[in-house]
Amino acid sequence: MSKNNLLRHRIKFIALVLVFISPFIAGWMALYVFELKPESSNYGFLVQPVKELQWPPLEAVTGELYENGFGQTWKFLLFARGSCSQQCQSNLFYMRQIRTLLGRDTSRLQNILIISGAVDAELKAFLNDYPNLIVIQSISEKLVSQFQEAGVERIGSTPRLYLVDPDNNYMMNYPAEIDHYRVLDDIKKLMKLSQIG
Repeated sequence: MSKNNLLRHRIKFIALVLVFISPFIAGWMALYVFELKPESSNYGFLVQPVKELQWPPLEAVTGELYENGFGQTWKFLLFARGSCSQQCQSNLFYMRQIRTLLGRDTSRLQNILIISGAVDAELKAFLNDYPNLIVIQSISEKLVSQFQEAGVERIGSTPRLYLVDPDNNYMMNYPAEIDHYRVLDDIKKLMKLSQIG
């Protein structure tokens, strides 16, 4: 084999190797050199870093006392200062639908309403359709302060939703007006990735 043929084969081999490794090099450069990170596919706002919650003792309207949180389940919280508005009631409905649509994973999610106002007869009648909802009639400022973030309205002033993982880490929140199917997708993804709770 002549030197020219040998050189030509080597150049073809090197070109072939470059064709195969160039996507990996381009991807590495995009991620680490130019920092072009892919956007999150979450619908909710991811809290970074997650915040480990310290639960104060909380008493439900049923008289049940929760001294160390709500067990090793996913927790979906809604805070309401004063009364539970129409938007608050809509979000409670969506929370119930999301939990129901989880199917066999229903028991892995606990819905919780923490309200500062009185649970009057009208709200009590509304809540009769929510037997699996834990209702706490007292907003603990010690708890609320752990959810408060700079630049976000006061906790409970709008019926935002807050997601806490089974290890009691506050990790995601949702606006007051939600697309409950997209919230459901988020929770399904998280439950699939996490076998705890």
